[in-house]
Amino acid sequence: MLARKDFRQGIAALLAICIVVFYILVLVGCISTSPGIPGLYVVRLANNASKAEVHVGLFGLCAGTDPANLTCSGTVAQAIAVNASSPSTKFFLPGTATVAPSALQPLLTLAAGIQSGSTGPGGVLAIVYVPLFLSALCFVGAAGSLLTHRLASRGADSADPADYADEKEFVHTRNAWHAAVLLTTGAIMSALAAAIATTVAVRALLFAGTSLPGSDISNAATAIDVSGGKSIQVLEWLIVVLTMLWHPVLESVWRRIL
Repeated sequence: MLARKDFRQGIAALLAICIVVFYILVLVGCISTSPGIPGLYVVRLANNASKAEVHVGLFGLCAGTDPANLTCSGTVAQAIAVNASSPSTKFFLPGTATVAPSALQPLLTLAAGIQSGSTGPGGVLAIVYVPLFLSALCFVGAAGSLLTHRLASRGADSADPADYADEKEFVHTRNAWHAAVLLTTGAIMSALAAAIATTVAVRALLFAGTSLPGSDISNAATAIDVSGGKSIQVLEWLIVVLTMLWHPVLESVWRRIL
């Protein structure tokens, strides 16, 4: 029986670790050139004629004229610079002090609008990162509250109030579980909302296609090709599925102490 309980606890812990790692990967997409990170983007903007390419993450941006050698930074806002000799706004290459090539300027302008809403479609990604943040906070709160309670009440393995020092301790344990259930439910609903929002946002941008600001289908030099990021969508749906699995596994682990 003890071995079975330890196995269930191990499964619950493994699921929790995987969920947290997936949250981190989704949030850090495109913030650096670390292996795999530039590929974690919500949408990719490209110009096939000039080979210019921009990867737009939730809080990061990668850009360059060589798809194999992109530069990245934590936010597109850091890439904005105003040329003193010109009233127009120019963009730096992400993470550098070098003004981006002219082929990248319309892509970076559009990326700024997608991320922050200052131009272009208008902060499309806000509908993704708000529920995603809420989901992450709910999940961490649920896992943290149960872990803290478990460590504080180690050795308690019965739901009978008589086995506790007093009834107040039993009520505290029961309330901790109820709070965890509510937080886990919130995490699932918010993660589902974020995953759906990402899919909708990507499809909306794909539908807009060459009608996006800065794009001209009749001019190959300015035509913008839009494609959605598969990896980040898969990670978000995995978060939803694993969180739904985590709850019943966790319930079987804590059933005897609540």
